[in-house]
Amino acid sequence: MLLSAPSPDPLPEPVPAPSSATVPAGSSRARGRRALHALVDWLVPPLCLVCRKPLAEPQSLCGPCWSQMEIITPPICDIMGTPLAFDAGPTARSPELRWNHPLYDRARAAAVFGPLSQRLVHQLKYQDVPGVAALMARLMSRSVREVTDEADFLVPMPLHRRRLAERRFNQAVLLADALSPLVGVPVRRRLVARVRDTNKQIGLSRHERANNLHNAFRIADPDAIAGRRVVIVDDVLTTGASADALAFTLRAAGARSVGVAVFARVVGNVREPA
Repeated sequence: MLLSAPSPDPLPEPVPAPSSATVPAGSSRARGRRALHALVDWLVPPLCLVCRKPLAEPQSLCGPCWSQMEIITPPICDIMGTPLAFDAGPTARSPELRWNHPLYDRARAAAVFGPLSQRLVHQLKYQDVPGVAALMARLMSRSVREVTDEADFLVPMPLHRRRLAERRFNQAVLLADALSPLVGVPVRRRLVARVRDTNKQIGLSRHERANNLHNAFRIADPDAIAGRRVVIVDDVLTTGASADALAFTLRAAGARSVGVAVFARVVGNVREPA
């Protein structure tokens, strides 16, 4: 089932910075900090992360933009996390599993990949807009609990060093770092490396994607994986070829289970993300 989010009110509050947590609320330092924040908000008001309209709260969206966000809610496929047309119980499965069964255990996404979520993904991946990762993580924190509640650590989908040099950052690392305190699961950033500079996946069939990703990943410390519950974090799940390839590598290293947590996933005949 898909819902349009009417407002940001139900989202959990961002985790406060550790430095402010040790300052008494009534101290002069705390009052000075609140006054400074109020002055900054007055001079430079928070803006909608998509359309840039002024907002009352930072790191959020305006009402019209919220209404375009397709939030994924039950009923969903127990394994793939995709929306289902009707509720067939907690273990309902998507018909897609008959020809496209993933190598990971379960995946969960916050939203359907559409025009609004695509703009957020592009702002995170290519424009480095401040606050986008925090908003995505807050949305994800409500949707991915089934895969993170018993996880030992989060593993961001790695980038090859050449692509990392081009972009300057890995958007999956930003997402994992923002999600970690919200779900209470640590991040292992250097546990997996992407050792093959693979061709772009856009336009490839599922079989071609799988071949393209063959031996693309390497585990830095297999002993740290053995017997652990691992959750892969990424921005978008398309065909799942990258998640499958990484899940295969993690399982070969002895992972007890592999889940996937993403901000958005492609559903149906939606144009794949660039």
